[in-house]
Amino acid sequence: MLFASTSLSGTASTHTGNRPAAPARRLLSASLAALLTTSLLGLATQASSASPRSAPAAGHDPVIMIPGMTGSPANMNTMKSSLQTGGWPSNRLFTWTDSSSMTQDLAKAAQELSAKVDQVRDQTGAAKVVLATWSASTLAARYYIKNLDGADKVSQYIGFAGPQHGTANNGCQWYVSCQQFASPNTPFLQALNNPSEVPFNDKIDYLTIRSTADYNATPTDTAKLAGADENYLMSGPMAPNHLRIISNATALAKMRSFITAHENA
Repeated sequence: MLFASTSLSGTASTHTGNRPAAPARRLLSASLAALLTTSLLGLATQASSASPRSAPAAGHDPVIMIPGMTGSPANMNTMKSSLQTGGWPSNRLFTWTDSSSMTQDLAKAAQELSAKVDQVRDQTGAAKVVLATWSASTLAARYYIKNLDGADKVSQYIGFAGPQHGTANNGCQWYVSCQQFASPNTPFLQALNNPSEVPFNDKIDYLTIRSTADYNATPTDTAKLAGADENYLMSGPMAPNHLRIISNATALAKMRSFITAHENA
């Protein structure tokens, strides 16, 4: 069982004409020029002594989109396109995974995520980022927030189809990460989920998205987080499976509306 599949694939121009000054006006012109020069020098001096102004805040925090176990950043391209179509600038959107494609110890993946968050913040000048995670990466991101330095660097956490409380579909235990969520009571999950499943929720907004058609993260409610701002359930004949949930139009619309409703709050 794989928790992700790489098969998913006019500037105004000002021109001033200078007429030759009449002899009678040369003295006046020279005096005006001297006065203008003095005024401009004074303004320049004031500007140089003033504190530099910060760049205006961008409309959206950068979003880092992270696939699940064995996944590729390309899996998140539909999500990225959805956000860009919805008004997010392309230079605020990042797809990424750790060096093992989320198959290593998820605590190690969280350390690599920490470095990625810092790189995105430095690159964009943003104080915080949104983490949009899927499957196994939902756990690495929560570990980063809880145990590393994510509490003050993340504004929103979005978890698609995460095995937050383990999964019954656990035939993937040759991967270390799978061993960490292969049952409800692994030491990794016990430590991660206590005393709160939504660490630092006074600073961070939490959304989970799950589906009744998901046969990878099972049972369905394993993907919920107690205390989340919203746990969104998709059901019915059009509910997406585990692989399709991150490209499902309804799920992506939910993510966009949640981010917009909670940003800058």
